[in-house]
Amino acid sequence: MYDTPSPARRFGIAEQCPPVVVGNDGSHWGQAALRWAAEHAWRTGAELDVWLWNRSSEVPDTVADNGGLNHVTSDLPMLRVRVHESGSDPVRDLAAAGRGAGLVVVGCRGHSTNSFRLGGMVLPLVGRSACDTVVVRGRPSAVHGANRRTTALISGGEDDDLVIARAATMALGHRSRLRVVHALPLPMTRDALATDHQFVLDHAARLLEKLDQRLSYTVVLLHGRPHEAIARCTDSDLLVVGTGDHFTTTGRCGSVTRAALHQSPCPVLVVHRTRVPEPRRPHVARPDAAATSGTAGRPAGSLR
Repeated sequence: MYDTPSPARRFGIAEQCPPVVVGNDGSHWGQAALRWAAEHAWRTGAELDVWLWNRSSEVPDTVADNGGLNHVTSDLPMLRVRVHESGSDPVRDLAAAGRGAGLVVVGCRGHSTNSFRLGGMVLPLVGRSACDTVVVRGRPSAVHGANRRTTALISGGEDDDLVIARAATMALGHRSRLRVVHALPLPMTRDALATDHQFVLDHAARLLEKLDQRLSYTVVLLHGRPHEAIARCTDSDLLVVGTGDHFTTTGRCGSVTRAALHQSPCPVLVVHRTRVPEPRRPHVARPDAAATSGTAGRPAGSLR
């Protein structure tokens, strides 16, 4: 998997890539996230910021202090790594570290989570993260990047352009093919398909034509619901989704994003748009007693 050096090291150029941040509690999925993040950082020439869970938290004594970091550094000796210890609130620490990062990576669950459930920190972290977030989950072949395919799920919404562009970047960086999927629930009349949904596909194709010519891609219309499209990504190494149309104002991921985080058979990249801060209520000066009585600005004792 490491037969080709990263572009930066191949030409001796120091790339100024934002760091990749990864949280690792030493669990199976925590170590999988560490490995995924390390390989991505190595490919892009970025530094790797590793946040290890505090030993006083719910980490079994059998877990090594460095959470498997020795294996990663031995396989990737040229990778620049910085190690931090998380405090009592890993979500807060990772969200803060993500403000200056290009990517935050976590596993889908930790030590204390049921093996069929999403970890309790994943959705809060995705909601608070200032940058794109990868949640490592799915089949071993997908986690190890054996399929050489990246899938982008679009909806005709505001996230589509960013999702396509980010998926294209990931596909090129990981030397994989790109598949852009738009799920169309049935039944659907031919007229509706010809107007709204064909426009979604055409827009995606036009955008892809403007990107790097080395990119190999297909644009697919899938007759089914988005969660069915997610379940079919068994031949993908990465599923790229947006946060949903209302995320920038509510901070809550849409239903399709949540379905991907819960059900995807491969790692999920959630692409973030810039959050819109809630409007602050204008400050209204408290009127003084004179203004309240209707005599402000007039000499004392005067009457209308």
